[in-house]
Amino acid sequence: MKLIYTAPTPQGWAEVIASRIDFDAAPPIDRLRVCWPLGEANVDRTAIAAALVFSPWVAGRCDLIRPFSALTEQRIVEWFQQKAIWVAPTPVRAGGLPLPRGTRRFHLSGDGNGEGAHFLALMDSLHGSGETGTTTRVATNAGVLMSNAPSESAAFEIRLGVAVLVAESLSVNELIDPEFAAAAPEAFGRAQRLLECVALGLRDA
Repeated sequence: MKLIYTAPTPQGWAEVIASRIDFDAAPPIDRLRVCWPLGEANVDRTAIAAALVFSPWVAGRCDLIRPFSALTEQRIVEWFQQKAIWVAPTPVRAGGLPLPRGTRRFHLSGDGNGEGAHFLALMDSLHGSGETGTTTRVATNAGVLMSNAPSESAAFEIRLGVAVLVAESLSVNELIDPEFAAAAPEAFGRAQRLLECVALGLRDA
């Protein structure tokens, strides 16, 4: 599967476009759409996000077109090897760009009782994006992918992928998802290692 990130249109929609190759399964939709001012998002984070969102439908090969860092390539290869998927060689970026360094914690699940707790909610594409109190709402069609995911773990990974995609624009430093950790601890641990290479923490509380 070929995975390409496109920056937001004038209407505000950024996309990760998936094109099937070889023996890939057919995802229910071939474009993840997110309505949020992402701009030219960090290439390493968009690669991680794309891998998380579409890996349930990849079979044997994955092309991530934009050049990114050698460490990110290594971690993505590890991620797919756990799923018996071969990652096609990707041009490694020379020199590297600084990774975004955020300061905020966002909860993807749980009650978030801690001081300064903030929540990230994925909304149906028909609803608008915005912030209300301690909740940031992001309009996306990711719900279609999550509801048709082949496993519970895969649905959590898709949600996490969207969070990684918007993390830079929200100045996120750490993501908290106790629901994912409780339901699929092994996959959660692998996701922690994957996010580590793009300066994002993933915690269960």
